[in-house]
Amino acid sequence: MKPESDIVLHLSGVPHMAKPMEGVFPAKGYILIAMLLLSSGKRMSRQAVATLLWEDASEGKASTNLRQLLARINRSWPQDEPIFQAQGANLVAGPAADRSDLAEIARWRNSQVLAERVAAIHLVKGDLLATLDTGGNELSQWFRGERERFRQRVLSLGDDVLMEMTRFARAQKNEIEEIGERMLMLEPEREETFRVLIEAYGRNNNLEAVSRTFELLKAMMQREFNAEPKAEIVGLVRRILANNPKPSAEVNHQPADAVGEFNAAKEGEPVIVRTLAKLPRVALLPPNPTMGEECDPLARVLVEEVANDLSRYRTFAVVAPHSSFGAVDLRDPERLDALRNRYLVSSFMVPGDPSLALRLELYPGREILWAAEFRIGESDLPTAFKLISRQIAVTLATEIEQDQLKRMRADPRPHAYRHYLEGKLLLQDCDLPKLRRARREFRKAADIDRYFAPARSANAQTLYQEWLMLGANDPALLHQARLEADAAISIDPGDGAGYRMAAVVSLNQRDFDTASSKFLEAEVLNPHSADLLLSHADALSHLGDAEAGWKRFQMALDLNPFPPDYYWWSGATIAIRRHDYRGAIELCGRMSSDEPVLRALAISHGLLGNKDIAQKYGARIREMYPGVTISDIVNLAPDRKIEDRMLVAEGLRVAGLN
Repeated sequence: MKPESDIVLHLSGVPHMAKPMEGVFPAKGYILIAMLLLSSGKRMSRQAVATLLWEDASEGKASTNLRQLLARINRSWPQDEPIFQAQGANLVAGPAADRSDLAEIARWRNSQVLAERVAAIHLVKGDLLATLDTGGNELSQWFRGERERFRQRVLSLGDDVLMEMTRFARAQKNEIEEIGERMLMLEPEREETFRVLIEAYGRNNNLEAVSRTFELLKAMMQREFNAEPKAEIVGLVRRILANNPKPSAEVNHQPADAVGEFNAAKEGEPVIVRTLAKLPRVALLPPNPTMGEECDPLARVLVEEVANDLSRYRTFAVVAPHSSFGAVDLRDPERLDALRNRYLVSSFMVPGDPSLALRLELYPGREILWAAEFRIGESDLPTAFKLISRQIAVTLATEIEQDQLKRMRADPRPHAYRHYLEGKLLLQDCDLPKLRRARREFRKAADIDRYFAPARSANAQTLYQEWLMLGANDPALLHQARLEADAAISIDPGDGAGYRMAAVVSLNQRDFDTASSKFLEAEVLNPHSADLLLSHADALSHLGDAEAGWKRFQMALDLNPFPPDYYWWSGATIAIRRHDYRGAIELCGRMSSDEPVLRALAISHGLLGNKDIAQKYGARIREMYPGVTISDIVNLAPDRKIEDRMLVAEGLRVAGLN
């Protein structure tokens, strides 16, 4: 990466030379160099150049003008290397053209190194050849097209850079501001730029800058369009302000040294690592049935939904209900202790009454903090869900999170919520028929209450899972899943479930940038959801960052230490992309059946050189999927990096597949 001081020729903003030269560099010389750098192969025919620059002149006159222009450029150019070269009837950008900002921007914007992409934006001093006259019709069209492409490339790069530089809340405020200034300089009325700036400041936990940028956006929209910002941006600002509370020692019951450690770790650590390491943990236990009676299964699902909903809060971490319920179902006190809870929420059905009694207690010690009863008849279910969530959060959350509770989504209609819980019950252990029955329940819920976002995101989940079960051969299912996820986001931008499903679907549609963005948005909204962390971990491994995926996989296990089988399946997939084949085999061994992970086992043993074992798994794959090829399996996984696809192919080849 060349330092900016090495740039000789500036073509963005006011075109100028950064080195002393003889005479004045001709204006059309700047245009010519930009044309060559932006053309295919960095070359153009002399005739095409002459026609563009002297549209109204005769062919002979235009050619003469071009020869004179080239001579003036050669006399003025201050470097030894040529800025252009003649190759027969063509002109080609010379070695010295790489000393221009335009060449460096084009080179750095595709870099895998964040610092180089940031440097590319810093080189942008304005629009392409901003102060030059556009000339005749042909040249005017060239300017319009190339300036628009230049702006869009820089703005897209700025969007990506702001996302990446604030991913772990480490960016300096002035770094974000500098990128934002460059972007707004190119398009001051671009609402999208304000949105990505607000998101960047939010990820960086700079709430003052979020509010200031939003006020600037409102002023611009009123001034330029006599309108208000889009509803999704208004929702974004509210969500950021509500989701970034400061830790409270009194509310969290943390000892003073723990609070000090939390604040000391605040700078320079990824948000999720920081919070999971320091936050108190709460586990919700399944309802106990009355002696001699069975517990209503919907009550159990209701408590599980409360646990999932509470994962959005930032001053406490919620243990995944799969692990906390399992510890009780197995009557295993050691498992319960292993969850490292500071709080427990236990419950039981009230005899002879459709009510659920809950109590929140410290653990260990079992000091009761509050106890209450909630009616859970069909018409009472939505209210019970909200009241239980609120009571727990009021006890454990900060004042900002309490304010967020006041802005929770509107109560769904009772019948809609009943159908939603019935669908969730079917999803807990589903084959294809149960999956389709669950989707019917979610559709009924959405038909009854079209503003009930969880039903739409759950519907997206069933469509995606059916797409997988049917061999990923029906793109209509995947497309419909994406529409349902987008609908859930539109209805409730504060619920991470819609973003999670949008990310999962985008990943499998090979829309990698959208998948990465949506996973990050989902993680901001539900930072302590074990299932979301697992999905994001799996996606990161497919996106080419297996180490980051492995870290999130470990976080998911921390919140769900006794998980369902698909956790181990995902972990094995990540391990393979980390080249930890023995680890992948060990994770597959934790599953109750090896059928779902036959491919992972074949690949891992193949890459370890265990040819005989690999070929046994390969034979089982061919038996289960007659006619399947290496290409079929490789193309099924949404791997972004060709190296990962080649790795999978090699393992399958050793396993005997063609």
